[in-house]
Amino acid sequence: MKKTKKILGIFLLTLVLTGCNGNVTRELRHAGFSLSTEEFSCSTLMPEKESEEPKEKLIYSNSSFAITESGKLYELSLSQPYSNDENCKEVPFSIDIIAYMDDKILKGEDNKFYYAPGTTTTAPLTEVTANDSNYQLYKLLLGNATVEKVITVDSNAGIYYVLENDGTVYQYNITRKDYNAPYTLTSKVPVYAKQDYGEIIDFNYAGESTTTYIKTKDEIYRMQMTNEKECTKYADVECKYKLKKDETLTKYYKDKIIYYGPNLLITTYGKEFTMN
Repeated sequence: MKKTKKILGIFLLTLVLTGCNGNVTRELRHAGFSLSTEEFSCSTLMPEKESEEPKEKLIYSNSSFAITESGKLYELSLSQPYSNDENCKEVPFSIDIIAYMDDKILKGEDNKFYYAPGTTTTAPLTEVTANDSNYQLYKLLLGNATVEKVITVDSNAGIYYVLENDGTVYQYNITRKDYNAPYTLTSKVPVYAKQDYGEIIDFNYAGESTTTYIKTKDEIYRMQMTNEKECTKYADVECKYKLKKDETLTKYYKDKIIYYGPNLLITTYGKEFTMN
């Protein structure tokens, strides 16, 4: 009888947890995310129990690699697992990553720059030297110890968005007189300020797109259409967008989402979502 009660208890607990996770999945889908048929498994990046913290926290990921909060690099396979039967494996690189630019250039704790995995023109994790035509630009944008992340907005106009460790994203304007002249930082103005959103720990900029977002320690803001009904109905109505707090993502930010990035969301219960 005791054994039967124990089994029944486990079964009921499983039903409760499955039901809870099912509700999360439904709400994320209603919020505009597409559920992948693939499952995500990674013992290092996912908590052993949903109530626990993972061993490593992701701060950046694209389709091929990820950076953790401690600066470690991981390869990701979002479909087939690796031979370790997981969707991740640590990259054997001895230098911790402390900043990065787009998905191309990594800055190590040794203050040197490295080509990110997935770079097509150069072997990944080789050092960027002065022979690279953009070396001085990387040095100007990533060289400051306060810089954590850089996104290129318009390279022709010299516009870059930069997250600094004060929790604010700034617009850097970079110019030079001619091709042979050095790059110069001509202006730096807040784009997303800590005083308006809270301390920002991550962001992405892709114009008026839902993949534009900012993450603070407690909330997630996404670029959202404010006049969807009118702009989708009438050809002469311009669609308008605003960066607004996403209530669904914020609701599950701390206990159900282990990673949210430009094109990927991963839950603590192993579901992958893509952005619509």
